[in-house]
Amino acid sequence: MARLTREAMGRRKGLLGVFVISSAASALLTMACALSVTDFLQLIFPSALESAGGGVQLHVNPMEHLLGRVYEWLASFGQMRALVLYALLLLVLYGSKNVCSYLSSVSFAGVSVGVLSDVRNALHRAVLGRPFSEWGRDQQGQWLSRMSNDMAEYEANVLESVKLIVQSLLTILIFVVMLFYIDWKLTLLVVAVMGLGTWLLSVSRRLKRQSKKLQSLNGELMSTTQETLESLKEIKAATAIDYVNERQRNQNKLFTRRRIGLYRRIYAASPLSDFVGNCIVVAILLLGAHRVLGDAATLSPALFVSYLMIYVLLLTPIKDLSNGIAQLKKGRGIEERLAESLSGEYEPMAADTIEQEPIENIELQDVCFAYGEHRVLQHLTWPLPMHRQTALTGVSGSGKSTLGRMLVGLLDAQEGAVLVNGVRSVGSERRGRIAYIPQEPMLFNATIEENIRLGRPWVSHDDIAAAVRMAQVEPLLATKPEGLATNIGDGGSLLSGGERQRVSIARALVGNPEVVVMDEATAALDAATEQHFMDAVHEALSGRTMVVIAHRAATIARCEHVFNVEEGRMVR
Repeated sequence: MARLTREAMGRRKGLLGVFVISSAASALLTMACALSVTDFLQLIFPSALESAGGGVQLHVNPMEHLLGRVYEWLASFGQMRALVLYALLLLVLYGSKNVCSYLSSVSFAGVSVGVLSDVRNALHRAVLGRPFSEWGRDQQGQWLSRMSNDMAEYEANVLESVKLIVQSLLTILIFVVMLFYIDWKLTLLVVAVMGLGTWLLSVSRRLKRQSKKLQSLNGELMSTTQETLESLKEIKAATAIDYVNERQRNQNKLFTRRRIGLYRRIYAASPLSDFVGNCIVVAILLLGAHRVLGDAATLSPALFVSYLMIYVLLLTPIKDLSNGIAQLKKGRGIEERLAESLSGEYEPMAADTIEQEPIENIELQDVCFAYGEHRVLQHLTWPLPMHRQTALTGVSGSGKSTLGRMLVGLLDAQEGAVLVNGVRSVGSERRGRIAYIPQEPMLFNATIEENIRLGRPWVSHDDIAAAVRMAQVEPLLATKPEGLATNIGDGGSLLSGGERQRVSIARALVGNPEVVVMDEATAALDAATEQHFMDAVHEALSGRTMVVIAHRAATIARCEHVFNVEEGRMVR
């Protein structure tokens, strides 16, 4: 994950350069405003400062020298006019500083948004590239949490902390160099404060582990919420509202307690470092007074005022550095969760089906497959009858759907092999070449045509029209003024269950696939529609290979071969 972040930032070196330069310029201009006070006081109160300084020789640095010449020129216009011109110059300095601060924030915003875009794209690729067999082990709520909450936390705690740390370090470096130049002995105290502030950051040493646990709990909470929303009918029907509420309350209580503890540790760093910094301000006042008013005075009152102003300004970046490091430690746990999502093996992309040779035969040889410790297919050997319409039956849990998903390429055999044209084939090579019609249709918030085409630009309008006829979608289109251009809402919510299934079936049949696997595909259709649909499909796919997984006798009535799956084995 850290490598991905560095690579994403490396692709935006120009914006990073603008960010660093503008941040440094903003710090320099802030310091120039503070240093200008010395020369301005000398111009307005020359006699008072000379008597208070006791003839102390000022330490003149290049910036002071430049500003001093400017103020001497201003003084030539008279005291009151010099005051007005100084105020205008001060506005120019502050305006320039604000412009640099704006450029710094905008340039880093471009970096941050770009990095988030790259990470979000990587997460999306990871979801699509994850083997289908792993989805039974991964909670969807955890993935939703990673792609929403974790991304927000990553931006707030990693990217923003990087911005804070870089800006703070630049400002601290520039300010401390100037403080050493003015009075190195007094500045040693400032360095001691910075060391003490770093030690105080140890209060956040457990933030990384706690943050990772917090995000995991948030994923569980989101998963519970998702289950509740998807199972609302069942919950109300079973009068389990109190049970579900209690489960959600317990998870939310644990999540809230962990979150409060985490923020308690985060927010402890800032007030502690702030208190120590203010204590040092008091110490500087006492020691500085001795160096200005004592017998061995080495510092002028005006320069001491500038020194004190620079140090007070230094407290803010020191506190920001403390907060930035604390947030970064918290963000490391989030980075690890995101890194876990991006790790693991990725399935290869399926080849373009247009360039593939025809499928002449498919055979499963000694295939085994298990979900965890539960073995579903056990040494199953089965040559699929080609150019025939074959039915698979069996009790629930016998392995029919697993077998169908393996034929399609959603699952790979854990033992044994699937041969296509006599050659061992992995799932990604079969995907797209074998049409799959699942029991539960999944449609997208798009038009009917876009749902049928689904990312296959080579599919012609004639292919779509043929699939619409075979899937009996024409009666649906007749009721829609916009026809195929009708938007069907989230998950096809604007269609009935049977209409959604017919659109899903048309998607699988488009382009005349060589092999079709139907897994309880007509379960959502009424008996008359199912019979009419199956007659049309059998006629349209005559001479092609079709596998029908079903329970109802009417569904398989016209199939030429019927096989029964019992306890993971094939029985004729």
